[in-house]
Amino acid sequence: MRTFRSLLAAVLMVVMTVCLSVSAFAAYEEIVYEDVSEMYGTTLDGVNTVYIKFVDKLGIVPSYNDGTFNPTAHVSRADALRIAYRMLHYDYDELEAYGTTNTDFDESGEEGDISDVHTLKPYIAWAQDYQLISAEYVPEKKFEPAADITGEEFITLIAKVLSIADGTSTAADYETALEVVLMDSQLDASKEYLNREQAALIVARAMMYDAEYGDVSEEMFTYFTDYDINCLATKVYGCYNTELIIRATKQRPMDYEEVTSDVLFSNGVQVDMDADMSTYIGWPLEVVFLDKDGSGTFTQDEEMITYTFVNPWVNSISLSDLTVSSFTALTGTSTAGETFKIQSNSLLYLNDQLWPLDDIYDLTSLVDYIEFAPNTTTKPASIIKNRPNLTFTFLRYSTSENAEVVFANEWIPGKVMTVTDNYISVYSYYDNETYVFDDNKVNMTKLANPSSGDYVNFYIAGDRMHLTAGNTMEFASCASTLVNNAPAIAGISEGGSSTNFSRHLFYNTGSKSPEQITGPVVLVLDSTNGFYLTVEEKKATKDAAIKIDDVVLNATNPTTAVDVKATVLATGEALEMTVAIDNIATITGTINKDDYYTFYETADGDIMMEAIDPLTMNVIETEDYFITKGGKKYLKTETFVSDSDTFYNGTATLLIDRYDGVWGVKAA
Repeated sequence: MRTFRSLLAAVLMVVMTVCLSVSAFAAYEEIVYEDVSEMYGTTLDGVNTVYIKFVDKLGIVPSYNDGTFNPTAHVSRADALRIAYRMLHYDYDELEAYGTTNTDFDESGEEGDISDVHTLKPYIAWAQDYQLISAEYVPEKKFEPAADITGEEFITLIAKVLSIADGTSTAADYETALEVVLMDSQLDASKEYLNREQAALIVARAMMYDAEYGDVSEEMFTYFTDYDINCLATKVYGCYNTELIIRATKQRPMDYEEVTSDVLFSNGVQVDMDADMSTYIGWPLEVVFLDKDGSGTFTQDEEMITYTFVNPWVNSISLSDLTVSSFTALTGTSTAGETFKIQSNSLLYLNDQLWPLDDIYDLTSLVDYIEFAPNTTTKPASIIKNRPNLTFTFLRYSTSENAEVVFANEWIPGKVMTVTDNYISVYSYYDNETYVFDDNKVNMTKLANPSSGDYVNFYIAGDRMHLTAGNTMEFASCASTLVNNAPAIAGISEGGSSTNFSRHLFYNTGSKSPEQITGPVVLVLDSTNGFYLTVEEKKATKDAAIKIDDVVLNATNPTTAVDVKATVLATGEALEMTVAIDNIATITGTINKDDYYTFYETADGDIMMEAIDPLTMNVIETEDYFITKGGKKYLKTETFVSDSDTFYNGTATLLIDRYDGVWGVKAA
């Protein structure tokens, strides 16, 4: 036999967690019966019609399809058993298990009146299993499902349902049940036959009784108005409260514009919350759920009744503000003096994705990236040797100082290299890589209609690029002693003020090093303007592709400059220019006739040239890009030219710059 749970404790738990100020009856005002109203002459006080609406909406004592409730109709013994089941179960899953179970009332000779195909048989088998009914004192084992039930018998049944009476109680115990269930109501429920209105009152008041309050809690009406309340019974029987943590959505943390389903809890259960959970990943929830399997733990097939988010302790801090706790932990301190640690077992996310396994993001590597200065008078107490733009948000939902969930965000400094009708490529100063994305998978913030040469900050999450405008500053000059990882850069801005930046320095490795820059520079700052990230010379012209027609040493400065004759690929324009040898980045170490280069002029008049690599490969040409068999995309530049009027599908020679931009194509 099953052990019957106490529903009153569950009811009390639910009632005590609800404190709502709206009208308890507001959700039931739209329910109107043709034969029930506050003016209708029923046996009960008219104000109690709300209880009828309550059990009707829960499917326990349902109304009829014609819009009536028929409050004076008697309740049969079969009706009573169905009411008992619906008080305890949201669906009919458990009832299905009793479909072929024998009962004490099964037809056998002259005894019994329940056939194998009787629709009530599963209910009777279920009720016997829970000791709600027994054939021990019933003559000839007749259940008599169509017979009317008395108020005494019904209250005894409900008393057992609520575990007020034990499994062997008889009708003599109904007076004890009356004290709890009826609570001084004027219902005369002795041996008289029970009508539907009386049954509705008994069931509703029993389910909403608050022992501490000593009466029915009308807040129960309001509590379930925001949820699917096909049957409150399920939501009360076996109802548990537990704390769960949202771990991920769609089997990955957050991600994409709106996450509305498949929330993964800390115990591994995935449920459809039917709400946007992306903001709350890692947050604790107080969850009230139906414990169908009696495990005491919320599992995959169980009904969530309601949930409430519990605000965790949250603090954000940059990598530069962390200190080294050990070789496997970083420690931070909030403005309120609370400490927290990133441990190796902390749940880590980076840019809305699970923390990557790359060496550069390894926790030990992050520790190594914080370098303590030997002399704090000349530079800060600590500087960042790499990945300086990491900002951490810590979520802590226990009293432990360890951060259970850590979200890191890293806006990488970059530059838009090529924009086509459908694609965009962005160069990263962190790793000297160029990333190509379909513009349908680019989310832009504070940025509209980007074009080549625009400075940006970006990060990649999943299959999308998040792009925001770069915060730039222009300076008239740059310190001549700059080196990578230098602690500071000083210069005079165009506004005339002197500015020092004391963080890590990145620069375009294909251009001049900072030591060589003497003219105007463009600084790209991080997303918070907190420190300096990139440096590039200010350009007077855009890049253009050329083919070398002739090159000779400059007669005046044969050791430092060359005279170049070239043709612009896009226009056919002939050029003649003198270029400093130091400003030419070659592939082979020499510059020869028929070589391909890009060139631009800086703000101070220098010509900068960089070799284009003619790569022969098997490709398919599209409107915007060339794609290889391996799936790598090479975007066409704004001034792309071809020696053929038809698309290439096969072997071709692409003229590719260091940013994977294609300036031209010719037959292989």
